[in-house]
Amino acid sequence: MLLNDTEIQNNIDEFVEAHGVEGFFRVYFREYLFQLLNEEIEAATNDPESDSALQLHFSQNVETDQELEKFEEQLRDQCANRADELVERIQDQPELAPIFEDADVELLEHEDVEEMIRNTMHEMIVAWEDEDLEGN
Repeated sequence: MLLNDTEIQNNIDEFVEAHGVEGFFRVYFREYLFQLLNEEIEAATNDPESDSALQLHFSQNVETDQELEKFEEQLRDQCANRADELVERIQDQPELAPIFEDADVELLEHEDVEEMIRNTMHEMIVAWEDEDLEGN
């Protein structure tokens, strides 16, 4: 069943009321990162010459449904950890802190705020990529 805009907004409002803006962002970014990584995995060619570590891992280490479930669980856990880092980084920015401190989600409608969040996400993803390449 598809929800209309009012139902979607009501669901978001209820979630934010129960878990706060921080909780909403943690779940939102966890799912965003999980879907992003799944798209990368699904794009795998299984070509041994591929330069994607995820493609290599997926093609060589996941053979059964149980292994796939375990892999997805571990991936979701890692995405949750990264989402926590991302939310903390956003909260540390004076321009974005009011979103969390005052539960002022209307700030998200401002183009400059959206751009700051997008830039922060990009910076964090690049840093994580560098960490992974360095083996940390």
